[in-house]
Amino acid sequence: MPRLSFGEGITRGLKRHCPHCDSPTLFQGYLKVRPICPVCSADNGQHRVDDIASYVTVLLVAHVLIAPALAVPWFWGLPLWAALTILLSAMTAATLAALPFIKGGVIGALTVTSQPAV
Repeated sequence: MPRLSFGEGITRGLKRHCPHCDSPTLFQGYLKVRPICPVCSADNGQHRVDDIASYVTVLLVAHVLIAPALAVPWFWGLPLWAALTILLSAMTAATLAALPFIKGGVIGALTVTSQPAV
């Protein structure tokens, strides 16, 4: 199997594809990783990425949503209940949308770094 570059592994993972063969078979559900790729028989289940994917997702969502919300002056004039409703809804939606893609990217990065040296 040819050695993957770091960027290629992350890109394939971000697409939710198998980092080895680029087939769309990395997940068998929303976040459940297929232990063995049905196309290339790669062991995609060897990496435990549950925590790091969550941390990266929260970090990105917070920077993308909360920082701009604090910088926009009209947002300061909203009642607290309205501001919290808007922010919590947006954060929940963004987190749930981004988490599978970020988890795939982390799997792609770990796959590349765990390859034996040639």
